[in-house]
Amino acid sequence: MRHRRDTPRDDALRLELLRRAEQPAAPGNADRLWDVLDEYEAWPGFRLVDVDGEHAAWLIVQLGDTELQRRCLDHLEAAVDWGDAPPGHYACLDDRVRMADGKPQRYGSQFVVTAAGTLVPWPIEEPERVDVRRARMGMVPLAVQHAQMEAEYHEHGRPLWPVTTPRPD
Repeated sequence: MRHRRDTPRDDALRLELLRRAEQPAAPGNADRLWDVLDEYEAWPGFRLVDVDGEHAAWLIVQLGDTELQRRCLDHLEAAVDWGDAPPGHYACLDDRVRMADGKPQRYGSQFVVTAAGTLVPWPIEEPERVDVRRARMGMVPLAVQHAQMEAEYHEHGRPLWPVTTPRPD
C-alpha cells in the first residue's frame, strides 16, 4: 500500500474529523472515512490532519464496520511505517480486526466481559511474548492496560469502549 507523503495539510478535513469524532459511531462517519481513503489514497495521518485529526480518524474507524477496519489497516500500517501515525493505533486496529475474525489478537488491546462480569483480554497469540510486541508498538505492558481498563470498568460501571462480546471458552 503506498502512502502519499506529498499531500499538503488539510485543515478543513482535520476540523471535520474532530467534529465527527465527538460521536464516532454516528451515521455517516464511516462513509466519510471511506471517501477520505478514496480521495487521498492514504490514511489521514499527522501530515494531512495533524496529531488530533489522525486520532479522530482512528476513533471513527474503531467503531466502524469490519470492512472499513480491514481497508484502513493497510493504510494505517503504511502511515506508521512513514512515521505518520502512532504504532499503537495500528496494533489496536489489527487486534480489533483479528477479534472480529474470531482469531487471537497479537497485542492484547481488546478486552471483553465474561458471562461472570469479569473484564478480560480477548485471547492472545503467544501470550508469553505479548509485552515484547506491545513495547515495539509503544504500548504499556498488558498488566498496566488491564489495570487501567479495570479501573474504568469499576468507575463507570462499564468499560469506556464497548467490549460486550463474550469471551470464547
